[in-house]
Amino acid sequence: MNSVLTAQIYDWDLVGSDDLIGETKIDLENRYYSRHRATCGLAKTYELQGYNAWRDPMKPTQILAKLCKDGKVDGPHYGGGKVKIDNRMFTAPTEVDDDLGNRKTTDEHLALTVLHHWHEIPKVGCRLVTEHVETRPLYHPEKPGIEQGKLEMWVDMFPMDMPPPGPPVEVSPRKPKSYELRCIIWNTDEVVMEDDDFFTGEKMSDIYVKGWLKGPEDVQSTDIHYRSLTGEGNFNWRFIYPFDYLVAEEKIVISRKETLFSWDETETKIPARLDMQVWDADHFSADDFLGSLTLDLNHFPRGAKSAKLCTLDMLKTDGSVPHMSLFKHKRVKGWWPFTAKSENSDEHELTGKVEAELHLLALDEAEKHPAGLGRSEPDPLEKPNRPDTSFIWFLNPLKSFRYLLCTRYKWLVIKLLIVLLLAAILVLFFYAMPGYTVKKIFAA
Repeated sequence: MNSVLTAQIYDWDLVGSDDLIGETKIDLENRYYSRHRATCGLAKTYELQGYNAWRDPMKPTQILAKLCKDGKVDGPHYGGGKVKIDNRMFTAPTEVDDDLGNRKTTDEHLALTVLHHWHEIPKVGCRLVTEHVETRPLYHPEKPGIEQGKLEMWVDMFPMDMPPPGPPVEVSPRKPKSYELRCIIWNTDEVVMEDDDFFTGEKMSDIYVKGWLKGPEDVQSTDIHYRSLTGEGNFNWRFIYPFDYLVAEEKIVISRKETLFSWDETETKIPARLDMQVWDADHFSADDFLGSLTLDLNHFPRGAKSAKLCTLDMLKTDGSVPHMSLFKHKRVKGWWPFTAKSENSDEHELTGKVEAELHLLALDEAEKHPAGLGRSEPDPLEKPNRPDTSFIWFLNPLKSFRYLLCTRYKWLVIKLLIVLLLAAILVLFFYAMPGYTVKKIFAA
């Protein structure tokens, strides 16, 4: 009888025969007769129920008794929460939870402790194979020596004359949980100003913020705060990002077809990171990048309570800054810094600050309490209270002219009006003075 187990990996094709990618071969006879007991790996703990229930048809006490008998070792001798093997004493817990959740006394933990230390037994001792997942290389028969990938697996062998093992271990892929991330951009502050004002020559920026969670396909942007003269921007704008998340791996799962003609979807796993960038909008050229911020939803710094407390020190990774997980706290609001690489060095410099609110909801909860994108229904946000200077000059010529007169040249206009008024008074005085003088003379 052939005792070699062959595991093959194929590439499924809709039309034609499937293609062999690679295979791996395992000598079962070698494992069965190995002194390291490679038939079924030893678990770390002995459990009667749950996902880690004991799978070997032989209990640890039976395995230990057989090893001692085959190796002619004195023992095992149980008593007082200890077990004696060939003049060596081992200790371990002596209680286990049964199927009903009740605690009962057992020697299985003691026997399992000895099995994990069997290599310490003189003469007959050796390391026993523990429960593990093998990573085996794949090779193609027509391409010997060239690895075609790796296969993660494990092999258990159970004798037919023993009681049947427990139910098979569930190894189907974990199903991701659906979430919805709502990110509200409230304000920005101290954003660097890249442009010069068309009328006054003052430094200014047309600020807007954009963000994404999965990549370029779900980029969302706020509206534009025009003509910010102080680096302050007011938005009250909501981003909404639905996504599927694997809690155990802390990864976002993206399923999509690679091409239009693909039969199945390709699954990609990426870190759960929210990327935000602040930009300066230009009408006749490309927009200018000002700064960026990346927040790992599993581990990111707490937001500052005010813009003054928001500094680059918040981005330190030496453990001095408290961090949090949005999957635990669900909701957070605060200020975070935007950064960009300095032109003169590789160091990052502060290029702005953003006040944002992050709210994480499960899909069913998000459906019960819906919210709209931007400032739309449902649950709309109020329009921001922006200053009068926030406008587009070429779309509002009258407003631009009024701003130019009332803001930039206000005092000059006032002085000019005063001078004109005084000049008018003097002209009228000298014009009316001769006639008034004649009337006075003849009247006299």
